[in-house]
Amino acid sequence: MDRIRFLNAFDTALLEYQLLHADVPINVNCLLLGTGPAPGIDELRAFVAERLRRFPLLTERLVCLPGRRARYGWRADPEVDLDCLVREHPVSSAAPAPPSVDGAAAAPGFAGTALRDFVERLGGAVVPLSGPPWQLWLLRSADDTEFALFYRASHIQQDGTAKNLVLSALFGIGTDPMAFVPPQRREPGRARAREVGAAAARSLRWLTPAAGSAVLAAPWAGRTTHSWETTSLSLLRSIGAAVGGTVNDAFLAALAGALRRWTGADGADGAGGAAGVGGAAGAGGMVRAGGALSGRAGGMAVAMAVSTRQPGERAMLANFVAGARVVLPCAEPLPLGRLFAVRDRTDRLKQGGTLGLGERLLFELLPARARPRLFGAGLSGRSSVLSVSNQAGAPGPLAAAGRPITTAVPVPTLFPGERLACHLSGLGDTVSVGTAADAGLPGSRDLARLWAAEVTLLADAVRAFAGDRALP
Repeated sequence: MDRIRFLNAFDTALLEYQLLHADVPINVNCLLLGTGPAPGIDELRAFVAERLRRFPLLTERLVCLPGRRARYGWRADPEVDLDCLVREHPVSSAAPAPPSVDGAAAAPGFAGTALRDFVERLGGAVVPLSGPPWQLWLLRSADDTEFALFYRASHIQQDGTAKNLVLSALFGIGTDPMAFVPPQRREPGRARAREVGAAAARSLRWLTPAAGSAVLAAPWAGRTTHSWETTSLSLLRSIGAAVGGTVNDAFLAALAGALRRWTGADGADGAGGAAGVGGAAGAGGMVRAGGALSGRAGGMAVAMAVSTRQPGERAMLANFVAGARVVLPCAEPLPLGRLFAVRDRTDRLKQGGTLGLGERLLFELLPARARPRLFGAGLSGRSSVLSVSNQAGAPGPLAAAGRPITTAVPVPTLFPGERLACHLSGLGDTVSVGTAADAGLPGSRDLARLWAAEVTLLADAVRAFAGDRALP
């Protein structure tokens, strides 16, 4: 029998969750942007075929081993249908580019909102599990000076880290960009009980209901919109380091400021009024300062993805992720104050053990039947208003059949019960923030633009606090 790579506990919980929500895309996505004439579809398929021979794990499909309790795993399939996995979407050149009123950042060379419209349309479809659980779509600009590759994969096989490993395997330049490793036995260690105890204490945070906002009370549309913006990884790193923090602290502090602006908690109109979208809500339905955010501290609770990978698992194609609840200081009026507050809150999360390790051990101790329900409860919106993820990007450089790829944009998926998600990832020193929002939210495509503006405000505040040498 061919070797079967069994799903881990989190993979299995995601599979069962997907089976409960068969029409909801439980995916990981990335939009790759490149320069120069696009490769032809046959050339791209030949290029991918050569990479699959080097990395056969990318040919795996889901199989079920029957028994008293069915077990699932991945088995390599030598008969991969590349016509199904690698496709091309023609971009119309007839539509003129409309004025930019919603902050969406389309790649240069693509007319109007054609690229974003395709991402929003395809992002709402489930990746089939009948073959290798991923797809690659090629788009070329009308003038053939830019191209895009939209990578989609089932979350059942890949978390954000695994997705970037796959992108390196498919498009990495030079020596083998990575080597997938087999599962390795994890040693419990003497600190196991302490880690589980710390995770159990942190889990109590999820019992507190999330403070809401009038923006998030808007009627559901059931359709997802996306936006993205790009900045420098070294800039975010320097902003965080100026206060003894991290890239993640800078990301979350900028998000806190963006949410403050977006909800109208800064005393200005909310996103709909500021951006000219959102209809009646933008004209008068938004709540002004003092009313947009509820709760004593005026903060917004987010579900933050945390990697649980151990050193021997860094190149494994699977899910190693847990959730941590963080309340963003959206009521804090000053950018530097928000940065210090986020740093303090993330520091407290790390006390008592390695963040994520205890959560993983605790999750694996739960009965298998309870895991999908716990996973769904964490993303239901009762304990957090949005999900966030800061994924280590692909190191680069990347190229598709010799054409350089310059930007990698994370494209979040909204899980059942979620209305908003924000992810950070990238390629080399170029990082992008990508958002997903229910189209019923006023200014649903504004958050990425507001986040980028907050990064600029943070940079200015850090220069005033620590001097020009603090930033690149």
